[in-house]
Amino acid sequence: MTRPSTLAVGAGALGAVLLVAFFKGSILGVLFGAMLSPLPLAMVALGLGTMFLPVAVVSGAVTVTVLTGSFMLAAIYLVVDAAPVAVIARFVRASKEDAAPTGETLGKAVAVMTVGAVVLMAAGLLGMAPDAETAGGIEALMRARLDELLAAAPAAANTGGVDLAAARAELVRKLAGFLPGAAAWNWSLRVLVSAVLGQLMLKRMGLALVTTPAYTRFAVPTWSLLLFAGFAGVALILKGDAGFIAGNAAVALCLVPVFQGLAVVHSLAGRLSYPRLALAGFYVFALRFSAVFLIVLITVGVVEHFFKLRSRFADPQSGGQ
Repeated sequence: MTRPSTLAVGAGALGAVLLVAFFKGSILGVLFGAMLSPLPLAMVALGLGTMFLPVAVVSGAVTVTVLTGSFMLAAIYLVVDAAPVAVIARFVRASKEDAAPTGETLGKAVAVMTVGAVVLMAAGLLGMAPDAETAGGIEALMRARLDELLAAAPAAANTGGVDLAAARAELVRKLAGFLPGAAAWNWSLRVLVSAVLGQLMLKRMGLALVTTPAYTRFAVPTWSLLLFAGFAGVALILKGDAGFIAGNAAVALCLVPVFQGLAVVHSLAGRLSYPRLALAGFYVFALRFSAVFLIVLITVGVVEHFFKLRSRFADPQSGGQ
């Protein structure tokens, strides 16, 4: 076995261990596996080449099966880690001939990934539909299952006079409405974060196959925004399962304008005297008021596409920001 193949096998196994640790709820899994289990696979694609990715994927699937004894969890590994990294691998193949991947290439890669997430989400929800027809639809079935999970959780000894049943019912109502879309959002985000971190690590080691792109030049394709607007409009018009699926598809697809909004923020911060301090403050407030900042970033991302806000800023960064 060649050295690259050995590294690919090890990387696949490492990613699988991180994901299994998350499945089992260990500290390692909570800290790293939940978000970064695709990182080793991404580093294989970005550092060894796409030809070694199948080796790493097979190694990961076998590792999950051996550690858990479950072919179902191995299939989940293929869906949540291997499939999105395969999109990254396609991006790597398309970028090898470029001096640096363009903002349009980045935008298309993210848009294609979010569409894949929507397809997987819709397939999963439609698979639930036959069982949900008599219970008020897919959303009602999700509420029932969420309620069962929360009811099984240990109750706090001192409730402070809070009506736990009412609080749980309200939490279930809110979560069920957007949980599938949030899961699809997370499916894309995990591998994108892993790809950015992997590229950074490989660049510092001198092993990156492609030039680090200028992330501030991220540019979304028009069709992705139209798709996002279309699903959002359908969700407002239709009720029942169709409206529920459309609404969650819009939640998943909003990741694309969010990324473009972030690109605008980073471009603007690059014009300031202390850009890192400004960005740190931005992210602190964004985490504190996440819902508001999410709407703001979506709005900025859409406005940027049509009014070219970044053309008003001179971007001092040459790439990788």
